[in-house]
Amino acid sequence: MRMSAVVLLLAALSLGAQPYSRRAPSGAIARSSLVGIVHAYPRAGADSSICIVGYQLNAGDLVFFQRRQSPPTYVALFVVTVEMRDTIGVVRYATVFRDSVVLDQPPPPTVRAPVANVEIATLANGQYTVSIDVSQQQQQRLVWHSTITLGPSPQSVAAASLMFLDQADRGDTACAQLWGQTIPFGTRRSAALLVVPRQWSGRDKLVAACRLREQYFPFYRGDDTVATISVTIDPRAIFAVPVWSVQSGGALRTLCMHQLPTEQHRLVLMELDLRRAIPGDYELLLIRPATSDTLVIPFRVQWFAPPPHLFVSRYAVEVMRYVLTDQEYTALLDTPDSNRTAAIIRWWTQHDPTPATRYNEAMVEYFRRAFAARTKLATAQEPDGALSERGKVFILFGEPSRIETSLEPDKPGVEVWQYTNAVRKRFTFEVTDQGRYRLVKVDAL
Repeated sequence: MRMSAVVLLLAALSLGAQPYSRRAPSGAIARSSLVGIVHAYPRAGADSSICIVGYQLNAGDLVFFQRRQSPPTYVALFVVTVEMRDTIGVVRYATVFRDSVVLDQPPPPTVRAPVANVEIATLANGQYTVSIDVSQQQQQRLVWHSTITLGPSPQSVAAASLMFLDQADRGDTACAQLWGQTIPFGTRRSAALLVVPRQWSGRDKLVAACRLREQYFPFYRGDDTVATISVTIDPRAIFAVPVWSVQSGGALRTLCMHQLPTEQHRLVLMELDLRRAIPGDYELLLIRPATSDTLVIPFRVQWFAPPPHLFVSRYAVEVMRYVLTDQEYTALLDTPDSNRTAAIIRWWTQHDPTPATRYNEAMVEYFRRAFAARTKLATAQEPDGALSERGKVFILFGEPSRIETSLEPDKPGVEVWQYTNAVRKRFTFEVTDQGRYRLVKVDAL
């Protein structure tokens, strides 16, 4: 049953995340959830740049309160302060976003639900320290820092203008997700768009390469990482006018750039194969073979909302027991703490539905369900719902299509879970005298 359950888990990935009751988290926002957005494009003169400055964070890491009960509405209010200081500490640009998120159900922190906002400003060229401060009334806070150099040098122009697109668009407009110089872990392909001086285009054939500088998690091996597919130059224009665009459904804004004629700069577009990328700091190298000139542009691959279980490896093995053999379970428990997470990753790699990629959808979905079951199915007698019999079914097969309960005098309580999707099963649980749910029957639909 264990291996067939893994197969069903993989088949059910397309069903998507299901909502569940959310407790308010305490402490700081997860460090990996906040991304600063800073793009800069040179103006006609050489003394200033157009800057796009903002933030993106995961809504699941905000604290929500219920504003209305029927229909249920949850609200998260937060303040984001953005400052850009010059080399002597003087604030040259500052803005405050007083933003809110309104949902019918707060998203769990294990699901990526991005929220973003940006503003556009003109700044004199130079080096700046960018700081972003996110706070809520509940005193939740996170500060993000980075540096950016605005100026006429090829290095600063290319690094400041780097932007990632969902796909390479060679039309008159290019739209990018609001990730700054960051690519979410799990992205398979992306287009990198940047600006170079005119002398870097011409008839030169540019060569691009990527290399990993630092990996974030020791349990991922940084063997093969990012491959560049092609490099093209737009000889006509630079994408220099930012405008707002909203995706269908309005869930997340995108930033679109329109072409403007220019004699100073050119646009370089390259396609990246990210299937083997791991979370970490990278460098994008753009090389002119004729001169050996090289631009080195930093970017990162970031894992938003990683499964918390990977950082509590012994507990991760406990919730994995539903898909492990007894021998595998014992071997993982006997693995030293320092190596256990890497061993868990290796086990999931053997059961990866997309082995060509480093991002393992099956593992992420499994631990997402385990995280949800821990609180959703908890009772006074079963405080950890993930380790209960209902939790086992929930983790292996996901949210049931329908739940029926029966409470009759002098009879044990009954709860029936029906799966009308690909699972096609009915699970019947009875409540024992000790208040625990026991699986007593499984029927095929």
